Amino acid sequence: MSKVSLKDMKSQNRRLILQSIIDGRGASRIALARETGLSPSTVTSLVAELLEEKVLVESGVTFSTGGRGRRELAINSGYGLIVVVEIGRQRVSLCTYDMTLAKLDEKPLGERRLSGNNLFFEISTAIFDQFYKKDENLRLAGIGLLFQEDMIESDLNVMFSTSLSADNISLREALSTQFRVPVAGEYSVSEVLNALETDEVKNSVHVALAHKVLVSLTIDGRTLHMREGKSADITGLLSSFQAAGPWAESSFQDNKHQDNTQDKTKQPSLLSALARVLALLCGLFTLDIILLSGEAAKAGGFAASVREILGRILSPATPPPIKILEPRDAKLAEKMARRIRNTVLGSVMIFTGGW
Repeated sequence: MSKVSLKDMKSQNRRLILQSIIDGRGASRIALARETGLSPSTVTSLVAELLEEKVLVESGVTFSTGGRGRRELAINSGYGLIVVVEIGRQRVSLCTYDMTLAKLDEKPLGERRLSGNNLFFEISTAIFDQFYKKDENLRLAGIGLLFQEDMIESDLNVMFSTSLSADNISLREALSTQFRVPVAGEYSVSEVLNALETDEVKNSVHVALAHKVLVSLTIDGRTLHMREGKSADITGLLSSFQAAGPWAESSFQDNKHQDNTQDKTKQPSLLSALARVLALLCGLFTLDIILLSGEAAKAGGFAASVREILGRILSPATPPPIKILEPRDAKLAEKMARRIRNTVLGSVMIFTGGW
Protein backbone atom coordinates (compact mmCIF):
# COMPACT_ATOMS: atom_id res chain seq x y z
CA MET A 1 0.00 0.00 0.00
CA SER A 2 1.44 3.38 -1.00
CA LYS A 3 2.08 5.92 1.70
CA VAL A 4 -0.12 9.01 1.86
CA SER A 5 2.04 12.07 1.21
CA LEU A 6 1.95 15.12 3.44
CA LYS A 7 0.59 17.07 0.48
CA ASP A 8 -2.31 14.62 0.04
CA MET A 9 -3.04 14.68 3.75
CA LYS A 10 -3.09 18.46 3.82
CA SER A 11 -5.36 18.54 0.79
CA GLN A 12 -7.77 16.14 2.48
CA ASN A 13 -7.77 18.19 5.68
CA ARG A 14 -8.54 21.40 3.77
CA ARG A 15 -11.36 19.57 2.03
CA LEU A 16 -12.81 18.46 5.37
CA ILE A 17 -12.75 22.03 6.68
CA LEU A 18 -14.38 23.55 3.61
CA GLN A 19 -17.03 20.84 3.39
CA SER A 20 -17.87 21.23 7.07
CA ILE A 21 -18.36 24.98 6.62
CA ILE A 22 -20.49 24.49 3.50
CA ASP A 23 -22.66 21.92 5.29
CA GLY A 24 -23.08 24.26 8.27
CA ARG A 25 -21.47 21.79 10.68
CA GLY A 26 -18.63 24.08 11.69
CA ALA A 27 -18.65 27.86 11.89
CA SER A 28 -15.77 28.35 14.30
CA ARG A 29 -12.32 26.86 14.68
CA ILE A 30 -13.39 24.92 17.78
CA ALA A 31 -16.47 23.55 16.00
CA LEU A 32 -14.36 22.59 12.97
CA ALA A 33 -11.92 20.67 15.15
CA ARG A 34 -14.84 18.83 16.77
CA GLU A 35 -16.62 18.03 13.50
CA THR A 36 -13.56 17.06 11.42
CA GLY A 37 -11.62 15.26 14.12
CA LEU A 38 -8.54 17.38 13.35
CA SER A 39 -6.41 18.87 16.09
CA PRO A 40 -7.11 22.51 17.03
CA SER A 41 -3.58 23.48 15.92
CA THR A 42 -4.10 21.88 12.49
CA VAL A 43 -7.45 23.62 12.06
CA THR A 44 -5.98 26.96 13.11
CA SER A 45 -3.10 26.62 10.65
CA LEU A 46 -5.26 25.59 7.69
CA VAL A 47 -7.93 28.20 8.40
CA ALA A 48 -5.18 30.86 8.47
CA GLU A 49 -4.09 29.76 4.98
CA LEU A 50 -7.64 29.79 3.64
CA LEU A 51 -8.22 33.27 5.10
CA GLU A 52 -5.02 34.53 3.51
CA GLU A 53 -6.07 33.07 0.16
CA LYS A 54 -9.46 34.80 0.64
CA VAL A 55 -11.34 31.53 0.28
CA LEU A 56 -12.79 32.06 3.78
CA VAL A 57 -13.77 35.16 5.70
CA GLU A 58 -14.48 35.82 9.36
CA SER A 59 -18.10 36.86 9.53
CA GLY A 60 -18.27 37.92 13.18
CA VAL A 61 -18.00 36.78 16.79
CA THR A 62 -20.36 34.18 18.18
CA PHE A 63 -21.82 33.99 21.67
CA SER A 64 -19.29 32.91 24.25
CA THR A 65 -19.99 31.28 27.61
CA GLY A 66 -16.65 32.38 28.93
CA GLY A 67 -13.14 32.82 27.73
CA ARG A 68 -12.22 33.89 24.23
CA GLY A 69 -15.04 34.56 21.75
CA ARG A 70 -15.46 32.18 18.82
CA ARG A 71 -15.03 33.88 15.45
CA GLU A 72 -17.46 32.57 12.83
CA LEU A 73 -16.07 31.44 9.48
CA ALA A 74 -17.81 31.43 6.12
CA ILE A 75 -17.09 30.93 2.44
CA ASN A 76 -16.03 34.27 0.99
CA SER A 77 -18.86 35.34 -1.32
CA GLY A 78 -16.41 37.52 -3.26
CA TYR A 79 -13.83 34.79 -3.86
CA GLY A 80 -15.28 34.45 -7.35
CA LEU A 81 -18.49 34.77 -9.33
CA ILE A 82 -20.17 31.89 -11.14
CA VAL A 83 -21.94 32.24 -14.48
CA VAL A 84 -24.65 29.77 -15.49
CA VAL A 85 -25.98 29.91 -19.05
CA GLU A 86 -29.35 28.25 -19.66
CA ILE A 87 -29.58 27.23 -23.31
CA GLY A 88 -32.87 26.35 -24.98
CA ARG A 89 -34.09 26.49 -28.57
CA GLN A 90 -36.24 29.55 -27.95
CA ARG A 91 -34.44 31.23 -25.05
CA VAL A 92 -30.90 31.75 -23.76
CA SER A 93 -30.24 33.46 -20.42
CA LEU A 94 -27.18 34.15 -18.28
CA CYS A 95 -27.36 34.03 -14.47
CA THR A 96 -24.65 35.18 -12.08
CA TYR A 97 -24.09 33.75 -8.58
CA ASP A 98 -21.58 34.50 -5.85
CA MET A 99 -19.75 31.77 -3.93
CA THR A 100 -22.55 31.52 -1.38
CA LEU A 101 -24.90 30.73 -4.29
CA ALA A 102 -26.77 34.00 -3.91
CA LYS A 103 -28.23 34.97 -7.28
CA LEU A 104 -26.92 38.38 -8.29
CA ASP A 105 -28.22 38.93 -11.80
CA GLU A 106 -30.07 37.37 -14.73
CA LYS A 107 -30.12 38.68 -18.28
CA PRO A 108 -31.44 37.28 -21.56
CA LEU A 109 -28.92 36.64 -24.32
CA GLY A 110 -31.54 36.03 -26.95
CA GLU A 111 -35.13 35.01 -27.56
CA ARG A 112 -34.20 32.92 -30.57
CA ARG A 113 -31.93 30.01 -31.28
CA LEU A 114 -28.28 31.00 -31.59
CA SER A 115 -25.54 29.17 -33.48
CA GLY A 116 -22.47 27.98 -31.62
CA ASN A 117 -20.36 30.91 -32.82
CA ASN A 118 -23.05 33.48 -32.04
CA LEU A 119 -23.69 31.98 -28.62
CA PHE A 120 -19.96 31.98 -27.83
CA PHE A 121 -19.81 35.66 -28.83
CA GLU A 122 -22.87 36.59 -26.74
CA ILE A 123 -21.60 34.77 -23.63
CA SER A 124 -18.07 36.19 -24.00
CA THR A 125 -19.37 39.73 -24.50
CA ALA A 126 -21.67 39.50 -21.45
CA ILE A 127 -18.82 38.19 -19.28
CA PHE A 128 -16.36 40.84 -20.46
CA ASP A 129 -18.94 43.57 -19.87
CA GLN A 130 -19.66 42.33 -16.35
CA PHE A 131 -16.24 41.26 -15.13
CA TYR A 132 -13.80 43.53 -16.90
CA LYS A 133 -15.55 46.77 -17.80
CA LYS A 134 -17.53 47.27 -14.57
CA ASP A 135 -14.97 46.14 -12.00
CA GLU A 136 -11.54 44.77 -12.85
CA ASN A 137 -11.30 43.29 -9.34
CA LEU A 138 -14.20 40.90 -9.97
CA ARG A 139 -13.03 37.35 -10.54
CA LEU A 140 -14.76 34.82 -12.78
CA ALA A 141 -14.63 31.48 -10.95
CA GLY A 142 -16.36 29.17 -13.39
CA ILE A 143 -19.04 28.72 -16.05
CA GLY A 144 -21.92 26.25 -16.18
CA LEU A 145 -23.83 25.40 -19.36
CA LEU A 146 -27.34 24.05 -18.80
CA PHE A 147 -28.73 22.54 -22.00
CA GLN A 148 -32.50 22.32 -21.90
CA GLU A 149 -35.24 20.63 -23.87
CA ASP A 150 -33.89 18.76 -26.93
CA MET A 151 -30.64 20.63 -27.47
CA ILE A 152 -27.68 18.70 -28.89
CA GLU A 153 -24.39 20.01 -27.57
CA SER A 154 -22.57 19.16 -30.81
CA ASP A 155 -24.93 21.52 -32.68
CA LEU A 156 -23.30 24.40 -30.78
CA ASN A 157 -19.70 23.75 -31.81
CA VAL A 158 -17.53 26.83 -32.32
CA MET A 159 -14.98 27.59 -35.01
CA PHE A 160 -12.28 28.77 -32.63
CA SER A 161 -9.23 30.51 -34.07
CA THR A 162 -5.88 31.35 -32.56
CA SER A 163 -2.78 32.90 -34.08
CA LEU A 164 -1.50 29.41 -34.84
CA SER A 165 -4.54 27.41 -35.91
CA ALA A 166 -8.31 27.14 -36.21
CA ASP A 167 -10.44 24.23 -35.12
CA ASN A 168 -14.08 23.24 -34.70
CA ILE A 169 -14.47 22.63 -30.96
CA SER A 170 -17.30 22.43 -28.45
CA LEU A 171 -18.75 25.54 -26.83
CA ARG A 172 -17.50 24.18 -23.51
CA GLU A 173 -13.91 23.90 -24.78
CA ALA A 174 -14.04 27.34 -26.40
CA LEU A 175 -15.17 29.06 -23.18
CA SER A 176 -12.60 27.16 -21.11
CA THR A 177 -9.85 28.23 -23.51
CA GLN A 178 -11.06 31.83 -23.59
CA PHE A 179 -11.43 32.40 -19.84
CA ARG A 180 -9.15 29.76 -18.29
CA VAL A 181 -11.77 28.66 -15.76
CA PRO A 182 -13.66 25.40 -15.16
CA VAL A 183 -16.60 24.97 -17.56
CA ALA A 184 -19.20 22.27 -16.91
CA GLY A 185 -22.13 21.20 -19.06
CA GLU A 186 -25.25 19.33 -18.10
CA TYR A 187 -28.60 18.42 -19.60
CA SER A 188 -31.63 19.48 -17.60
CA VAL A 189 -33.10 16.01 -18.08
CA SER A 190 -30.95 14.36 -15.41
CA GLU A 191 -31.69 17.19 -12.96
CA VAL A 192 -35.42 16.95 -13.65
CA LEU A 193 -35.29 13.25 -12.86
CA ASN A 194 -33.71 14.09 -9.52
CA ALA A 195 -36.49 16.61 -8.94
CA LEU A 196 -39.10 13.85 -9.13
CA GLU A 197 -38.03 13.06 -5.55
CA THR A 198 -38.97 9.41 -5.56
CA ASP A 199 -36.74 6.44 -4.94
CA GLU A 200 -38.96 4.28 -7.14
CA VAL A 201 -37.96 6.13 -10.36
CA LYS A 202 -34.66 4.57 -11.38
CA ASN A 203 -35.31 3.73 -15.03
CA SER A 204 -36.75 6.31 -17.40
CA VAL A 205 -36.71 7.51 -20.99
CA HIS A 206 -37.02 11.15 -22.03
CA VAL A 207 -38.27 12.15 -25.48
CA ALA A 208 -38.27 15.76 -26.70
CA LEU A 209 -40.38 16.67 -29.71
CA ALA A 210 -39.43 19.92 -31.40
CA HIS A 211 -36.96 20.67 -34.19
CA LYS A 212 -35.12 17.47 -33.30
CA VAL A 213 -36.43 14.30 -31.73
CA LEU A 214 -34.19 12.97 -28.98
CA VAL A 215 -34.15 10.03 -26.65
CA SER A 216 -32.26 10.02 -23.36
CA LEU A 217 -32.22 6.91 -21.17
CA THR A 218 -31.58 6.74 -17.43
CA ILE A 219 -31.09 3.20 -16.13
CA ASP A 220 -30.48 2.42 -12.46
CA GLY A 221 -30.31 6.16 -11.81
CA ARG A 222 -27.49 6.74 -14.33
CA THR A 223 -27.81 8.34 -17.76
CA LEU A 224 -26.61 6.04 -20.53
CA HIS A 225 -23.96 7.31 -22.92
CA MET A 226 -25.44 7.50 -26.42
CA ARG A 227 -24.36 8.65 -29.86
CA GLU A 228 -24.86 12.38 -29.20
CA GLY A 229 -23.55 12.19 -25.64
CA LYS A 230 -26.56 11.85 -23.37
CA SER A 231 -29.10 11.59 -26.17
CA ALA A 232 -29.74 9.94 -29.52
CA ASP A 233 -31.55 11.36 -32.54
CA ILE A 234 -34.42 9.01 -33.41
CA THR A 235 -35.86 11.12 -36.23
CA GLY A 236 -34.79 8.55 -38.81
CA LEU A 237 -36.34 5.70 -36.83
CA LEU A 238 -39.62 7.57 -36.53
CA SER A 239 -39.60 8.32 -40.26
CA SER A 240 -39.04 4.66 -41.11
CA PHE A 241 -41.88 3.61 -38.83
CA GLN A 242 -44.18 6.20 -40.39
CA ALA A 243 -43.29 4.97 -43.87
CA ALA A 244 -43.86 1.33 -42.93
CA GLY A 245 -47.62 1.71 -43.07
CA PRO A 246 -50.64 2.55 -40.90
CA TRP A 247 -50.93 1.17 -37.38
CA ALA A 248 -53.40 1.66 -34.60
CA GLU A 249 -55.16 4.98 -35.01
CA SER A 250 -55.76 7.40 -32.18
CA SER A 251 -58.69 9.60 -31.30
CA PHE A 252 -56.20 12.38 -30.48
CA GLN A 253 -57.02 15.77 -31.92
CA ASP A 254 -55.07 18.91 -31.18
CA ASN A 255 -57.81 21.49 -30.60
CA LYS A 256 -55.38 24.21 -31.43
CA HIS A 257 -55.09 22.85 -34.97
CA GLN A 258 -58.47 21.19 -35.34
CA ASP A 259 -59.14 23.08 -38.59
CA ASN A 260 -55.76 22.16 -40.07
CA THR A 261 -56.30 19.05 -42.21
CA GLN A 262 -52.58 18.49 -42.68
CA ASP A 263 -52.00 18.34 -38.91
CA LYS A 264 -54.92 15.96 -38.47
CA THR A 265 -53.47 13.48 -40.97
CA LYS A 266 -49.93 13.66 -39.61
CA GLN A 267 -50.58 13.50 -35.88
CA PRO A 268 -51.90 9.91 -35.67
CA SER A 269 -48.95 8.70 -37.77
CA LEU A 270 -46.48 10.51 -35.50
CA LEU A 271 -48.20 9.19 -32.39
CA SER A 272 -48.12 5.64 -33.68
CA ALA A 273 -44.49 5.88 -34.73
CA LEU A 274 -43.51 7.31 -31.36
CA ALA A 275 -45.48 4.59 -29.58
CA ARG A 276 -43.60 1.95 -31.61
CA VAL A 277 -40.25 3.43 -30.60
CA LEU A 278 -41.31 3.49 -26.95
CA ALA A 279 -42.54 -0.10 -27.24
CA LEU A 280 -39.08 -1.15 -28.42
CA LEU A 281 -37.49 0.61 -25.46
CA CYS A 282 -39.99 -0.97 -23.06
CA GLY A 283 -38.97 -4.35 -24.49
CA LEU A 284 -35.29 -3.63 -23.84
CA PHE A 285 -35.60 -1.91 -20.45
CA THR A 286 -37.95 -2.03 -17.48
CA LEU A 287 -39.02 1.61 -17.53
CA ASP A 288 -40.62 3.27 -14.51
CA ILE A 289 -41.72 6.41 -16.37
CA ILE A 290 -41.73 8.04 -19.82
CA LEU A 291 -40.94 11.76 -19.94
CA LEU A 292 -42.05 13.96 -22.85
CA SER A 293 -41.15 17.59 -23.54
CA GLY A 294 -41.04 20.03 -26.46
CA GLU A 295 -43.73 21.86 -28.34
CA ALA A 296 -45.53 18.79 -29.74
CA ALA A 297 -45.79 17.16 -26.33
CA LYS A 298 -47.55 20.25 -24.93
CA ALA A 299 -50.59 19.72 -27.16
CA GLY A 300 -53.67 18.71 -25.20
CA GLY A 301 -54.21 14.94 -25.12
CA PHE A 302 -50.83 14.09 -26.66
CA ALA A 303 -49.47 12.08 -23.73
CA ALA A 304 -52.76 10.23 -23.18
CA SER A 305 -52.95 9.27 -26.85
CA VAL A 306 -49.37 8.01 -26.92
CA ARG A 307 -50.02 5.87 -23.83
CA GLU A 308 -53.27 4.56 -25.34
CA ILE A 309 -51.50 3.33 -28.48
CA LEU A 310 -48.55 2.05 -26.46
CA GLY A 311 -50.94 0.09 -24.25
CA ARG A 312 -52.45 -1.66 -27.28
CA ILE A 313 -48.99 -2.55 -28.59
CA LEU A 314 -47.75 -3.88 -25.24
CA SER A 315 -51.01 -5.61 -24.27
CA PRO A 316 -51.53 -7.42 -21.96
CA ALA A 317 -48.63 -5.63 -20.21
CA THR A 318 -49.37 -2.20 -18.74
CA PRO A 319 -47.29 0.68 -20.16
CA PRO A 320 -45.37 2.93 -17.78
CA PRO A 321 -46.91 6.30 -16.86
CA ILE A 322 -46.13 9.31 -19.06
CA LYS A 323 -45.24 12.72 -17.62
CA ILE A 324 -44.98 16.03 -19.51
CA LEU A 325 -41.93 18.00 -18.39
CA GLU A 326 -41.91 21.75 -18.13
CA PRO A 327 -38.97 23.16 -20.12
CA ARG A 328 -37.55 25.31 -17.33
CA ASP A 329 -37.00 24.74 -13.63
CA ALA A 330 -35.66 27.73 -11.74
CA LYS A 331 -33.74 25.45 -9.37
CA LEU A 332 -31.65 23.88 -12.14
CA ALA A 333 -29.41 26.92 -12.56
CA GLU A 334 -28.72 27.00 -8.82
CA LYS A 335 -27.84 23.30 -8.87
CA MET A 336 -25.39 23.94 -11.70
CA ALA A 337 -23.91 26.88 -9.78
CA ARG A 338 -23.40 24.60 -6.77
CA ARG A 339 -21.61 22.09 -8.99
CA ILE A 340 -19.29 24.81 -10.30
CA ARG A 341 -18.63 26.08 -6.77
CA ASN A 342 -17.66 22.58 -5.63
CA THR A 343 -15.26 22.34 -8.57
CA VAL A 344 -13.73 25.72 -7.73
CA LEU A 345 -13.34 24.90 -4.04
CA GLY A 346 -11.87 21.54 -5.03
CA SER A 347 -9.14 23.41 -6.90
CA VAL A 348 -8.05 25.25 -3.74
CA MET A 349 -7.61 22.17 -1.63
CA ILE A 350 -3.85 22.63 -1.66
CA PHE A 351 -1.69 25.77 -1.94
CA THR A 352 -3.38 27.52 -4.82
CA GLY A 353 -4.05 31.12 -4.02
CA GLY A 354 -5.80 31.07 -7.41
CA TRP A 355 -5.86 28.51 -10.18
